[in-house]
Amino acid sequence: MANSFSWTQGYVTAGGWFYWLEALPLQQRRALPDGSRLLAVHAAPGTDDGPGVTPERGDTELHRLVADSDADLVFVGHTHWPLDQTAGRVRIVNVGSVSNPWAPDLRASYALVEAGPSRWSMDLRRVDYDRQAVIDAIHGAHHPTPGFLTGWFRGDYRPPWQ
Repeated sequence: MANSFSWTQGYVTAGGWFYWLEALPLQQRRALPDGSRLLAVHAAPGTDDGPGVTPERGDTELHRLVADSDADLVFVGHTHWPLDQTAGRVRIVNVGSVSNPWAPDLRASYALVEAGPSRWSMDLRRVDYDRQAVIDAIHGAHHPTPGFLTGWFRGDYRPPWQ
């Protein structure tokens, strides 16, 4: 994994994108038209790493994660597992992963929010794509650990909570 991350950092740096990516904020906040507060983070509010939001977390633990978020809707990622849960009055949505979904469902996942002046709705979506084309592109890029990386697209990996 270290070789994979080092190669990616070098590739992004050589392309001139490293410092732009490094400068991105760790969270995004938005007010929806109805006044609802949306917070988007990577792992969980207040952290960019760690266990994140996973299906085995109980209501009490989820509530603790978002209690100080000052948000009505919290979007997370990090674990690559799509889910939609509520903790107290906060709706927590893990958007999953467009690029590295866990088996058995290898379709890309994302969330779509539709917001209007009186309410909002959120829908988790899945879409299939040509994973073999991605595998071929990884091999064509001469990635140092193609087996590790392409394992995601072949369905070799399952989440630790399953």
